[in-house]
Amino acid sequence: MDDSSRRNGSQLTLKRDIGLFSAIAIVVGQMIGSGIYMAPQGLAQYANPSAGIIALTITGVGSLLLALCFAKMSVRDNQITSPLAATQAAFGALPAFWSGWSYWTGCWVANGAIVMGGVSYLSYFFPSLSGNSFIKYALCIFTLWFYTILNIIGIRESSVFNLIITLIKLAPLAVIVVVALFKFDAANLSTFSSEEVQGMGVIPTAMAYTLWSFLGFEGICVNAAEVKNPRIIMRGTVIGTSLVIGVYLILTILAAGNLPQETLVASDSPFADIIQHATGGFWAGGFISIAVCISAFGCTGAWIISSASIAFSLGEQGLMPATFAKINTKYRTPVNALLINCILMSIIMIIAWLGNFAEYFGNIYNFFVMLATLALLVFYALGSAAEIYLAGKKILPFNLWRFVKNSIFSLLAFIYAIFTVYGSGADYVLFGFILILIGIPFYIYVRLKREQMDVTL
Repeated sequence: MDDSSRRNGSQLTLKRDIGLFSAIAIVVGQMIGSGIYMAPQGLAQYANPSAGIIALTITGVGSLLLALCFAKMSVRDNQITSPLAATQAAFGALPAFWSGWSYWTGCWVANGAIVMGGVSYLSYFFPSLSGNSFIKYALCIFTLWFYTILNIIGIRESSVFNLIITLIKLAPLAVIVVVALFKFDAANLSTFSSEEVQGMGVIPTAMAYTLWSFLGFEGICVNAAEVKNPRIIMRGTVIGTSLVIGVYLILTILAAGNLPQETLVASDSPFADIIQHATGGFWAGGFISIAVCISAFGCTGAWIISSASIAFSLGEQGLMPATFAKINTKYRTPVNALLINCILMSIIMIIAWLGNFAEYFGNIYNFFVMLATLALLVFYALGSAAEIYLAGKKILPFNLWRFVKNSIFSLLAFIYAIFTVYGSGADYVLFGFILILIGIPFYIYVRLKREQMDVTL
């Protein structure tokens, strides 16, 4: 029994109900949400088509390296562990706290962006949902609470639901590919939305933006405590990530070749507009809009699972208050972590509705995307560094050549994460740094409380 169980006076453990297909569904479901469907608009804002495609390719390779790194880190000596526990084993409590806190806060912002992206596609039918409307954010909050309650009822029920949604949302992708392929015009690849995005100097920023569409490859690693056996983690991660990389490259190229960049940058539902343009029918764009909404809402459910899992792990490792590690006695799910997450995500939605973000950042969705990406990059960088250290401890005899040879993929993953932080831009690095610093009082409180408990005992 771990420390958190003793503190809670409970020996309950999470249910291990996630099999291979559910694992792949979590990875694919967490990666394919509103991100790729909104990517044509964001790439048009931050880059030109050639730079955007190059950035997406680099991001795909970097994401696969990070995915391999996290899968290895989650299974050590044939025992399942969490990335957070591995980071704590490598570097101690404070770096592990930074890692978990960054991922957790990134999840709040990420879920806000994902659900907003899905609702944005509904504006194809209901124009009142575009812009900064109350109805838009009320619908976002309702969706977040629906998935929270579903996850409280049971991880198996939630996983099965995510698997069904994943299968449903893959079908429209085939429609997009077939229709967009026939209307592909290479001349559109030479267009750009503004003078500032010409040239290849925008690739680092485009890499940071496109990483948003790949976030979630670590989904099954974060949920390792609920996986049936260790082999599922590596298989589910690699299969899911590889599938998504191929899909994204095809969709991005087709989107850039179907509409000029100045049209894409102004769109709230880019793929719906692409299909409507290609077919000339409102119904076709409507079909895609419905599909994207389903995709985004399904992705929200997958992210809520991971968000609660990392919050539970923080509580279990003694890095956050023990209440985060409370398990529902009936359903054996992390009930407090789920509820606290949903309350915080609802607050994020209210702040987004009340705040005047558009005046400073132009697009609140893109602001959330970049901020969430930066927060999760801290988690990725520390995680890959932990894998380098833990794997390096087994190198005998130790020397520079053996170190580089043994850690080459993890080293490349770490370099990729750091370079992408740089590409995020000074404004987002500043906001991300502030977001991370906010966690310090929580860590101090938990540490002081544990020290007092040790003195009492």
